[in-house]
Amino acid sequence: MYNYHTHTLFCDGSNEPEQYVLSAVEKNMKIIGFSAHASVPFKNEWSLKTADIKSYHKEIESLKKKYHSKIQVLNGLEIDYIPGITKPFSFFYKNFMLDYSIGSVHLVKLPTHNKLWFIDGAIRNFDKGLAEIFDNNIEKAVGAYYEQIQEMVLKEKPDIIGHLDKIKMNNKKRFFDEGEKWYRKLVDKTLDVIAQSNCIVEVNSRGVYTGKSDSFFPSVFVLEKCYILGIPLMINSDAHKPEQLTLKFKEAAAMLKDIGYSKLQIIDKGKRRSTDIEDYMK
Repeated sequence: MYNYHTHTLFCDGSNEPEQYVLSAVEKNMKIIGFSAHASVPFKNEWSLKTADIKSYHKEIESLKKKYHSKIQVLNGLEIDYIPGITKPFSFFYKNFMLDYSIGSVHLVKLPTHNKLWFIDGAIRNFDKGLAEIFDNNIEKAVGAYYEQIQEMVLKEKPDIIGHLDKIKMNNKKRFFDEGEKWYRKLVDKTLDVIAQSNCIVEVNSRGVYTGKSDSFFPSVFVLEKCYILGIPLMINSDAHKPEQLTLKFKEAAAMLKDIGYSKLQIIDKGKRRSTDIEDYMK
């Protein structure tokens, strides 16, 4: 098995990176990729501090060498895309020896508003931003989220797109339904943009195993459209603890197999290749 979405105590995870590697070896994983939240230019409790970036990458590079005979360790970042605020992805590639990047949107920025809408974390922050920034116009708010993802794909071209429809997590079916035409239209447009890129969409299992979502990110209907469009997928756990590295992988793989997928994408020794979906069901 493989996991490329992993957070340690360098950002909002719970343990030293080596503990994740040891857990991965115990689980007979072939590759573990570390993806700390890249630093952002404002105070927060979840991203790498600028002063710790070099230490983080030095630690991961050290683990690569120490465990090379047992498992492949990769050095990555989950990079937030916030227009006009965050650094280009190329900055992180150039300065921190990245093997890959995950591009994600956790904070939505309107050109006409100074505040950021934090769609992750506590539900109260989701609701507060929706009211203060979007006047509770959910179509405008969700539209801004997906448009920001589209812009990220076009401008930054991340290797992996993180938790594509995480916007649904704190919605809790209160403000919109995923079956509504306007929502499906936004998703379709976003997938059309992704289909023209070289990006991999991750199937993120964290929402399910933490109980924060009743379905994977993204939802089944999104994954069915990905299959039709030929968009490559991989399964990641978004682990914040060593024991979470492969949680719900078998269930995710079975779901994708039912949709029609027989192969998934991985990043191996700096190159992308396909692997059998059964590799996630062992």
